[in-house]
Amino acid sequence: MSCSTQTATSASKTNPSETTVYIVRHGEKAPPSGAMTDDPSLSEAGRTRAEALRTQLAKAPVRGLYATKYKRTQETLQPLSQATNVPVQIYEASDFAGLATKVKDAHAGQTVVVAGHSNTVLSLVEAFGAQKPFAAVADHEYDYLFKVTLSPDKPAMVEVMKYGAVSIAPAK
Repeated sequence: MSCSTQTATSASKTNPSETTVYIVRHGEKAPPSGAMTDDPSLSEAGRTRAEALRTQLAKAPVRGLYATKYKRTQETLQPLSQATNVPVQIYEASDFAGLATKVKDAHAGQTVVVAGHSNTVLSLVEAFGAQKPFAAVADHEYDYLFKVTLSPDKPAMVEVMKYGAVSIAPAK
C-alpha cells in the first residue's frame, strides 16, 4: 500500500512535475440552531481549525481551492483563500471522479486543497488514484489532512497528516 502517516508542521516541497492535492474534512460545525437546515456554519473550534489549516499550508504554493456547496467546507478554506488570494470553487460533493479529472486537467503540476466531509474524504483520496489509508473517518475526527501526490511516472501516493487540535472521541 502506498501510504505513510506523519504529523506535519509545514507543507513539504514538491517536485514541479507533481500535482499535490491536500484533502481535508471541514472543521467542527456549530450545533444545530433549531432552524430546519443541514448547512451549519463552523463552530469556534472549527474556525480555529480553519486558521490552523491556513498556517499549516502557508508555504504551499496553493493554486486551487475546492469546497462543496455547504458553508462548513467553504468556511474551512476561507482563511487559506484570503491568505493566497485564490478563490474557493464549488464542486458537487458526490462527483469524486469529476473533481479529480478537473483538478488533474486544470492544475497539473500545481498544489490544490479540497475540503470535503467525513463520508467523502477517503473516496476523494481514491478518486485521485491513491489507496485509502483506512476504512473510515469517524464523526468526531476533524484533524486529518491527506496529501495525495500525483506523479506522471509513479502511482499516486497518500500521506496521512494531522493538523490543528487533536480530535477527541466523545465519552461513551
